[in-house]
Amino acid sequence: MRINQIFNVEAARSKSTEDYGMGNVPFVTNTEINNGVVKYVEPLEKDKVFCGPAICISGLGYATVHLGKFLPKGNGGDSCTVLTPLREMSNYEILYYAALFNVSHGWRFTFGRKSNTTRIKNLELSPVFSESPLDMTSEIDNNNSIITTLLLKKEEELKK
Repeated sequence: MRINQIFNVEAARSKSTEDYGMGNVPFVTNTEINNGVVKYVEPLEKDKVFCGPAICISGLGYATVHLGKFLPKGNGGDSCTVLTPLREMSNYEILYYAALFNVSHGWRFTFGRKSNTTRIKNLELSPVFSESPLDMTSEIDNNNSIITTLLLKKEEELKK
């Protein structure tokens, strides 16, 4: 399936990092460290603050998952693209699609060819395996359980 058949694809609308004072909303940029968050800001009036669960794809093609409010770097529309599900999804599904994007498409984008809504919306997100190999089922289930627990813990922290 194409990304725009699974998610609403929207460009971030915000300014650059140095335009913001300290606040409570995570500011997401191109970094892969700290889930893309470089600081916590007070959004400006014309900014588009997103509320997760959502995937934020940096201009350099790295997908991160955000479960609460966040402000992705806009900077003219070539910094971050946000994917919000067209249907209700579990946190596990959101994480799966973000990881699948990173594995399948992260290589496509660089400083010379940044990601944007046009370049992202028609990319395919097909599962890597149609079925889990039998010998890996218990390991996959265990990893899924750990990831889900961590995501739920983070979601509870964000609600506070």
